[in-house]
Amino acid sequence: MNSTEIQSLPITAALLPSALLTLPLSRLALDAAAVGDFATNGVLTVGDALQLPLHSFAADGAFAGRMEALQQALARTLHDGLCRFGDVDCRDWPTLRAQLLGPLDDDERAWFAEFTGLTGPVARRPELARAAGVTLAEIDDRAERVRSRIAELAGPLLARLRRELEQELLAGDGVVTLDSAAVGSLLPAIAAAGQDRALGLRLFAFLFPRELHLHRGTLFRLAPRRFRQLLRRLPALVPPQRLPVPVDTLMQELVASGDEVPRGALLHVLRSEAHITIELDERHGEVAAADPRSPSARLVDLLTEARQPMTLTDLVFAYRDRFRTASRRRLENQLRASRAFVQTGPECWALRRWLERELAAVAPLVDKAARRLQTGAGRTHVSELLREEHCDERTTWLVLDRLGDDPRVRLLGRGEACAATHRRSRVLDELLRAFRRAAGDVITSMFVANQPEPRRRLVERLLRHNRLFVQPAPDRIDTLSNYPLNDERLRRLIALVQEQLRSRAGHATAAGLKALVDRSELGGAWLTPELLADVLRRHGPFEVLPGGVIASAELELTQRLRRTVRQALREAGTVLSVEEVLQARPELGAFAGCLGELLRGDPLLQTPDGRHFVLA
Repeated sequence: MNSTEIQSLPITAALLPSALLTLPLSRLALDAAAVGDFATNGVLTVGDALQLPLHSFAADGAFAGRMEALQQALARTLHDGLCRFGDVDCRDWPTLRAQLLGPLDDDERAWFAEFTGLTGPVARRPELARAAGVTLAEIDDRAERVRSRIAELAGPLLARLRRELEQELLAGDGVVTLDSAAVGSLLPAIAAAGQDRALGLRLFAFLFPRELHLHRGTLFRLAPRRFRQLLRRLPALVPPQRLPVPVDTLMQELVASGDEVPRGALLHVLRSEAHITIELDERHGEVAAADPRSPSARLVDLLTEARQPMTLTDLVFAYRDRFRTASRRRLENQLRASRAFVQTGPECWALRRWLERELAAVAPLVDKAARRLQTGAGRTHVSELLREEHCDERTTWLVLDRLGDDPRVRLLGRGEACAATHRRSRVLDELLRAFRRAAGDVITSMFVANQPEPRRRLVERLLRHNRLFVQPAPDRIDTLSNYPLNDERLRRLIALVQEQLRSRAGHATAAGLKALVDRSELGGAWLTPELLADVLRRHGPFEVLPGGVIASAELELTQRLRRTVRQALREAGTVLSVEEVLQARPELGAFAGCLGELLRGDPLLQTPDGRHFVLA
């Protein structure tokens, strides 16, 4: 249709834009039969349809029954066009949706929905390729066609979206999450409009693929290739033996290697992928340090993300994948020691909060098993006690877990239990009888060497950690009952030391604390510095460092000292002796007596001669 023909149209049609008048009817939301009928009669565009007389749509006309379909198609086109070209608030999700879908045909709208998850679950590129029977290159070509169409016909809309995105990225220093988005912005509006909270993030990632990358619910101002490069480089950038390290140093190294990234993106990746905490240091500002969370808290996170019980093997591999290193024995000890977990199979673990009802439901079985143990003889496997109940394996393990809290029962490991006829174990009773015969302290190494080989390790652990014993001097061991320290005096002693440590930066020497205790009725000639340190270690929230330094456990003084020394070695770039470390870090002077032994026990350091140290 030329300009002369357009001018000859009625005034209603003449006022419409030429882009609408020349729009083919095949682009409208008309079925193929209707488009065929119009085309057969030479009606190919919207302008042609506007010239048709009304009687052609009558019952005996050429286009009988087509009026309503044409009206609906034109109404939809005008609505989409107004949304696309009008200055409408983009924070209204239905309007924005219409603006985005308006320029697309039916196939392109279907592709757009698949790529962004607009109408259902999001499928990965390989899944889309297999479902459509095409290659990945064809899938990428389809996505690019959709983006090109939106950019061509909805340029003002993309410009407004880009401006809002820039504001979010600027506020987040290169990172945008749904929780960090500004109140009243587009992302919260899309999240509030439907069940899919991440739809807005995927929408931005699809529209601007060369500038953004979506990873685990976070938008990064990085192209996907650069983001993958950053993830690959991360383990070498912050290895455990290098921590703590200033974030400024990491940024400079990335710039020098041509891998510059926004600072906010780097901090987010360090926290979420490398699981490194960001601390504030007076000298260096933001510093990347080891994650302070306990292994137990990390295991809770892994199970929470899985939302189902996991085997110990799967937990070990997941822990290594997330936190780099994991010891199978250490993780198993954490699972058994923490009340946050419950064992549901030979190697299967779950969170206790998931099974509260099931644990309560097995109470009758627990009581029956405990009564049978009391009337039985010796150790018995719990599954044997429940054989008549025809319990499945999961129920048996839950009963075993509840029996651990029953005072009538003592668990012996490997699913076995016995009646708790004695307050103490047989081994512990035998040790106490031996000390009564000795009538005083004994030499620890000789006492352990005289024990039977199968239980030597157990005896050594009991003497080291059990609260019934105490170490009055190096390589000497005695029972606590031989000293005037009952429960009431122990509480007063711990309270006195805690108050003193609070006034002394959290740490003090055992000799200094003994002088303080001697001035009260709690001390005496019998209280040696070694005895005081050992009593506090076993009974209070204290940490005892080599050389008789006692510190509040919450300070984690051992780890702090080792991190400071590692940083000094890292900056020096060579081996250093303890004296040279003290020269580089004068603030460690108060710990000169214990620093050497602490460093020799640091697995991240090596010492070629016992005096000089270097990073492993």
